[in-house]
Amino acid sequence: MEHMNFSRLTKKIIAVVSASLLMSLSIFAQSGSSSKLFNSNLSSSELKNFNDYKTVIKNTGKVKKICLASNNYIAQKAVSTIKDLDPTYLVEIIRKYPYKGNEDLIEKLDEIIMDIPSYAGIPYWSEQHNRYFDLYTTASISSIKEDSSGRTVLADLYMKPFGNINTQMLIKQTEETYYYEATNLNKLRYSDKIGAVKPKKQKSVIVVFRQDDDWILYALGGVDAPSVPFLSGRIETSFINRIKTFCTYCFTKLDSSL
Repeated sequence: MEHMNFSRLTKKIIAVVSASLLMSLSIFAQSGSSSKLFNSNLSSSELKNFNDYKTVIKNTGKVKKICLASNNYIAQKAVSTIKDLDPTYLVEIIRKYPYKGNEDLIEKLDEIIMDIPSYAGIPYWSEQHNRYFDLYTTASISSIKEDSSGRTVLADLYMKPFGNINTQMLIKQTEETYYYEATNLNKLRYSDKIGAVKPKKQKSVIVVFRQDDDWILYALGGVDAPSVPFLSGRIETSFINRIKTFCTYCFTKLDSSL
């Protein structure tokens, strides 16, 4: 009798463990391979939006809160670049597209990024003034240099209130990866009297890589700016919203071209 009771108990334990395992596998299947991409800094609601092919925008703030955890070398390069900057303000923008039917996504994104004169007139919503302005008033290419390591583009982007931004863009492209890094080469002033950002202290990075049956698009924008007590909130909003606007512009243009 004791042997029968023990046998029944063992069967019940096995049944409970099996049910738990099946539930875990079901949850993993629903989340898909994206669980390999991110750490716990990406919330369940953000993960759901990502898996629904929606754009996820995160005011990340600090590098320790970055959500990307992919071991893809291009993804790691993007995170490493921003960690080296150690920005005061930081934003992440994440999106995925099905690979099937979008095999030329990298080429189309590159066309959008390289159409620098079209940056002029990108609509930017100013929270301070409660109206739209041009993100860049003018945008032009100064030079393009290509070699085996990639492409280096120098551009002049005029943005109010910071004035002309001498921008260096580094682009590296393969069949399944894309790396874009933009850096300011001159000092940017929030006003005539306040130097907001030193040279090479503002960076925007956009990367594309394959993950199973999807393209992953990931953008990081960081600014290492001094904390001015009475202006820090305004400076953060001004810079971060502009980075969001540019990345959203690229992704929206990409949507319309696919």
